[in-house]
Amino acid sequence: MSKKFSFVSLVSLFILLAGCIDQIEFPLNLGDEKLIVSGQLNNLSEPQYVYLSETTSKDREPIFTNGFFTTNDLPRPVSGAQVRLVSDQNRSWVYQEVENGTYELRGFEGIEAGVAYHIEINAGNRSYASLPEVMPEVIGEDEISYSFDRGIFQGSPETAFISIQTEVTLPEQRDGYYLRWDVEEAYYWNLTFFPNPFNKAPPDCYVFGFADPERITLLNGDLLNRPGGKSSQIIAERVIDQSFLSRHYFNVRQLSTTQEAYEYWRKVRELVNNTGSVFDSPPAPISGNIRNERDPNEVVLGYFEVVNAKVTRIYTTRADVPFFISEVCTYSPERPINDYPATCLRCSEFKNSTEATPDWWFDQ
Repeated sequence: MSKKFSFVSLVSLFILLAGCIDQIEFPLNLGDEKLIVSGQLNNLSEPQYVYLSETTSKDREPIFTNGFFTTNDLPRPVSGAQVRLVSDQNRSWVYQEVENGTYELRGFEGIEAGVAYHIEINAGNRSYASLPEVMPEVIGEDEISYSFDRGIFQGSPETAFISIQTEVTLPEQRDGYYLRWDVEEAYYWNLTFFPNPFNKAPPDCYVFGFADPERITLLNGDLLNRPGGKSSQIIAERVIDQSFLSRHYFNVRQLSTTQEAYEYWRKVRELVNNTGSVFDSPPAPISGNIRNERDPNEVVLGYFEVVNAKVTRIYTTRADVPFFISEVCTYSPERPINDYPATCLRCSEFKNSTEATPDWWFDQ
């Protein structure tokens, strides 16, 4: 990728999804550093987060991380901020920083219907607030399926891939609703079983990620006239690899959002899908619903949304995949240990992984 900072640099927009971060990259002019706020308040029984980061430029001082100095232009976490959730009922709850730039909501009992929520942020000598949002009441019902295919995938011919589809039953409402889908994946990874005197198997390993992180699937109920009708959508596609050797889940999250949030994500999708060259006029940054309380002209990136969420899961097993998948971690006495990939030896080599079995793993 060209590093012509005078034309275009990359900024990453982070989307909250089940405690993980999905990263979308798109071109953006860089001048002064800009705050990026990403967060979501939903009705699910799960931790609620706000992520704070800041754009960087070539003039930024290097940072020391993992034993090295780096001068990359990726957003850098904003630490030491004060973040709180506020309702229009004059109640508030504090977010606690659990790691650099990641703030977790504490003591929140759950969203109340009809109540507007917003966040307030104090970072250094700057104060920000999001515009209040009320959780939408209606949401659709997903029926998830998958299909396998081989063909051109992301420019590569003869590639095996899977498509995840939903046939959504629309809300019993003529218009006035806006839906978005995110697709998280989770799979079991078989670590190499080396013979040992106690015949002790390696620990379990569950890996989490995003099936199609740059796809933004939207539905505008204002454009439909089918209360309770059906709508089919492809919501994710990804290549077949060794992650399909064991049970591989696709956790589909349908989000019912406000019209303002829908318009924000529609603009982000247009920007992500922009196929212009670096010599085209760079697109303007997309402002979200975060405002500097003292300087309304400051551009703040990202969005804090209040959503009605519903999760539907589907999984595949190795027997479902109609393509050959080569083994990478199978033990062989003739194979030296340094010939095994690091991911065959330690679950922690995966960025988002755990040895703890998810509560829902055997629900289906």
